[in-house]
Amino acid sequence: MPGFLKNKKMVIILAGCLLLAVACAGAAWFLFGESDKEVAAETEPLPPRHKEPFQALWPLTDIQVPLSGRMGDRTLTLGFSFDLNSEGLAEEMTLRKEEIVEALGLALAGRSVEEMERSGSRVRLKYETLRLVNGLLESGRVKGVYITEFFIL
Repeated sequence: MPGFLKNKKMVIILAGCLLLAVACAGAAWFLFGESDKEVAAETEPLPPRHKEPFQALWPLTDIQVPLSGRMGDRTLTLGFSFDLNSEGLAEEMTLRKEEIVEALGLALAGRSVEEMERSGSRVRLKYETLRLVNGLLESGRVKGVYITEFFIL
């Protein structure tokens, strides 16, 4: 046996250095090495996940609805943007604008200020508007409703 291996301290130090070198090599391979997934991703292009959907927002602003309440008669001013699912739907909505405004006015008539200020009233208003407008349309449907104005004067 060589002379330096006879010393126990020297054997422990050499074993520790060897273990440290193996740990560093493993960490470097783990952190900087390319995995099979990365290599495969570089060689073949990813297919598109989905076709980019048609998106158009159709605005409807300055709808005024009378409200009643303890503080007297007040006016609710509303504005919406409708998320459409087809290109031809914008034309139909433009043609039916007065019908949509009248339907919204009738649906909101008789509501009180307190009812419209209550928690959750805007969410309920969005879903009621979505259902109401989709019931009037023939050539497509509205995917979403965004409230852009909500003032009680």
